[in-house]
Amino acid sequence: MDTAWRRLMAPAGFRSGDFDLLVNFRTEIPRTLPVVENLLRHPRSVDSLTPALRAAVGGNQFPASLWPWLDVAVPAVPSLLKSAAGTGGLRPHVRSLETALTEAFQAVTPEERAWLRKEAPGLWVHGSEDTSLDPVATEVERLRSDALIDSVMRVADKIRFDRLARASVELEQVRSAVVASARQAGPDEAVRMLKTLRAEGVPVEIGTNGNDVHRLDHGIVFDPGGDDQYVFPDSARPGSWLLVIDLAGNDTYLAKDSVGGAAAFLSGQIVDDEAGDDRYLGRELAFGSAVMGYSHLYDGGGDDVYEARCASLGFAFHGIGLLEDVAGNDLYSSWYFSQGAASTRGFALLLDHAGNDQYLSRPVFPDDLRYRDHFLSLSQGFTSGFAPRYAGGIGVLWDQKGEDTYSADIFGQGAGYWFGWGLLMDDEGNDKFLAYQYAQGAGVHFAVGTLWDKAGNDLRASKGVSQGCGHDGGFGLLVDEQGNDQNAAVDMSAGAGSANGLGVFLDFSGSDRYDMGNPRMTLGHGDQRRDRGSMGFFLDLGGRDAYPARTDTSSSPYEGPRNDAAWRVYDGKMRGYGYGMDGE
Repeated sequence: MDTAWRRLMAPAGFRSGDFDLLVNFRTEIPRTLPVVENLLRHPRSVDSLTPALRAAVGGNQFPASLWPWLDVAVPAVPSLLKSAAGTGGLRPHVRSLETALTEAFQAVTPEERAWLRKEAPGLWVHGSEDTSLDPVATEVERLRSDALIDSVMRVADKIRFDRLARASVELEQVRSAVVASARQAGPDEAVRMLKTLRAEGVPVEIGTNGNDVHRLDHGIVFDPGGDDQYVFPDSARPGSWLLVIDLAGNDTYLAKDSVGGAAAFLSGQIVDDEAGDDRYLGRELAFGSAVMGYSHLYDGGGDDVYEARCASLGFAFHGIGLLEDVAGNDLYSSWYFSQGAASTRGFALLLDHAGNDQYLSRPVFPDDLRYRDHFLSLSQGFTSGFAPRYAGGIGVLWDQKGEDTYSADIFGQGAGYWFGWGLLMDDEGNDKFLAYQYAQGAGVHFAVGTLWDKAGNDLRASKGVSQGCGHDGGFGLLVDEQGNDQNAAVDMSAGAGSANGLGVFLDFSGSDRYDMGNPRMTLGHGDQRRDRGSMGFFLDLGGRDAYPARTDTSSSPYEGPRNDAAWRVYDGKMRGYGYGMDGE
């Protein structure tokens, strides 16, 4: 990346400071995660921040390595693994877990917990606009919504996240010890450990090798085999903790009658399913979903189905929500704000290690503001806050291997809204990315959106404000490292800046095809709005590529994109600055 920046700056006449953003935000910015603010102020820092994020996710101190990214835990958090690795069985870890959870939520009263359980889930369930309201009623509804958000944030500020971080590490330690025992010495040894723990007063349920039904509540559930069914409670249990370990079988996890019961809601939760073709069927706030808590869903293998509605499949608000799938050809299907989606001060991650997977954001909620025939997704590496006072978080979808299909509509596939960072990373495989608008590396309204593809002959198609587009102070970036790719878009895409935004499309190698409906608004475009203008950069640094032919017959010096050439859409005097370059 640094090489690409240097190759751009020298011939185009830019300096490093020219890329800085936040230039048109004249009031105090909302409380923003430092990594996001750093990216907005200095977009070139993506060179170091993205590798650092990969290291934090893939390191041996997971999840302790993730908490500092939220800037809510002290720097000593990673050392918790060392302090928690002593001898003495599992009971000290459970005792430390329960103590840390109590301290984390001690300032939240029982009345506040009950109120949150009732009111908070609605923040991430989209409601269609009531067009029958008159202007006064519409304003009253807006004020009511703002008051609810303010109240939720005041409660969230009472949480001690350093203690929640400790609780998550201790819970992971218990899980690791039980699973390691089962893998190395067999299930009977794990059962022996758990029976000892149960004799010490810890709630433990042990299943059989048959087809069991487990009604989940609190404590540890261990099952050695069989095609089992796990039923989550109807509603959340604030202050509780839950650890589920299933070693084998084609299992079903049901949260279809639950709103928040399958989430870590003011709590800690881990579900570890080691093997089998499993089904995860839920509604809102399900499966790797954390609301002021810590949640980790781990699936060790099999062709799995994940279905939910909203705020699920890797979602977080004021906490960490993880969905991790190791292998298999999986289906991820949801409605809205899911599949690696983060809200305020949350870190959400959907991590799929291998398999030919399908990521589907189902068309349920029409985009009333822009289109009646398109739908809001807000998924697949996405984040949003609550404008104007509350920033977003960091939402990540990372697929490491396989030939995958991503389908979304409005907002998704590496998109950020309002001081957050949405990131989609795909490391390997011939993939398809299908979306309509605000997608595939789109940073919108002072946010960062990134799509980073390392290898494969990929197909990317969208309508606009996509494929490396920054809008309204945002930074949008699409990076493709290898492969012969096909890219299709219509406007404000493939390296486009709008309304003080910065958009970058960077392709390092491969013989690529660019089917652009409006070449003057793609392939390096900057619009002419706002006081400082916008910048859009298209850089294809290798391969023989196919570009759209110039169709106008004017005498404009603009000759259009072509191989082994550089082009400028505007000359910089009219505020907008678009620049494109193709070269070896």
